[in-house]
Amino acid sequence: MIRSNLLYLSALFLGAIFLMLSCGSSVSPAHLIVHVPPHFSGPVHVMTCVNGAPAGQVQLDAQGMGKSSLCPEPDRFVELEIIREDGHYTLNKSEVRILRTGDGIATAIEGQVRK
Repeated sequence: MIRSNLLYLSALFLGAIFLMLSCGSSVSPAHLIVHVPPHFSGPVHVMTCVNGAPAGQVQLDAQGMGKSSLCPEPDRFVELEIIREDGHYTLNKSEVRILRTGDGIATAIEGQVRK
């Protein structure tokens, strides 16, 4: 009886360690706050790695264009928090596309602002 409990506890302990290590090693997405003009809906195109532009917040123009100094690494995703006059919502990593050069440098972040 003691032997079966020891085996069970060992398996539980190893599983807990594996879970902690796998969760701790996951990379959380970068977060970018996007302020959109009143009544705007449509495609968003944010140029990345722009010197002098803010990193955490972007103000879009009427065409949905903006600039950010945020430069997401090749293994990093981006969440866009859309701020509108009627509220806000977040586009998760599956709704956001990061355009990159052949060597992985981010050139732009794209998403879609809903109506």
